[in-house]
Amino acid sequence: MSKEYSLGIDLGGTKIAAGLCEGEKILKKVVFPTSASNGTQHILNTMIDAAEQAMDGHTVDNILGIGIGAAGQINSETGEVIYSPNLNWYNVPLAASLESKFKIPVKVLNDVRAATVAEQKFGNGKGYDSFANIFVGTGVGSGFVINGRLVNGATNSAGEIGHICMDPEGPLCGCGKKGCLEAYCSGTGLENYVKSELLKGTKSIISLMTEGSTELVKGPIIGKAAEQGDELALRAIKRVGYYLGIGIANIHTLLNPDVVLIGGGMTALKQYYMPTLLETMNTYILPVAGKSEHLIKEAKFENDAVLLGGAAIFL
Repeated sequence: MSKEYSLGIDLGGTKIAAGLCEGEKILKKVVFPTSASNGTQHILNTMIDAAEQAMDGHTVDNILGIGIGAAGQINSETGEVIYSPNLNWYNVPLAASLESKFKIPVKVLNDVRAATVAEQKFGNGKGYDSFANIFVGTGVGSGFVINGRLVNGATNSAGEIGHICMDPEGPLCGCGKKGCLEAYCSGTGLENYVKSELLKGTKSIISLMTEGSTELVKGPIIGKAAEQGDELALRAIKRVGYYLGIGIANIHTLLNPDVVLIGGGMTALKQYYMPTLLETMNTYILPVAGKSEHLIKEAKFENDAVLLGGAAIFL
């Protein structure tokens, strides 16, 4: 029987999604909780169960391979997860573990790079020779395609735009350094800024919405406050656009991509930050790098981007 399908797995900190794919079509998808606190072997067993259920009666004989997108630092050549803080993994031979079970090729990519493959093959990066794919959610990640090829870098850490330094004396980032783009532009960065302003005594309806508890300050609440014209919420979201605009201008000056795709949960607030992003980007972009009017596009895929990209590795 000819091999027609591929299997994609999105290995996240809270969920594991597996899907049997034919091109960009997901034929069957299953989702399980990761339960990372139960340890490495539990996660591997869950991935195997998810893959078997997603195969939906198909045997490995007509499956090209299994592609996995995982958060963290990945050695894409060996298929090892070098470090994943969400899973508390260090040097886990992920590809080898699943290859020994299924006896078919298994490849592993960083999750945002897997999503970038999905955009390149089937999404809004299709047809472009060079593009950047920026994911702005709880954190900030990115993937780059240059001259038609996904960029991994010498040590498989290319594309960590979330950790370029915007200000050495800026807010603390989750990576332990100060002033990273992620500390300004991520959902976490947005929430931390609003919390700090509330603790300073800044007036906002967010205080009423959270009954004075900064622990309840989350992105959706900030968004609802912005809908009501709350000054702090609007200022905080525009701040995201300002720093993201600088980051994208730097990308354009350095790599000169055809287009920059933006995806992730923070796009829910784009109506508030996009005007500032575009204004800032056009202020700092290098004119000789080319026109920027149509540089920004929204990524096509959301929830299934990593799964589809994993499966697309084999196409």
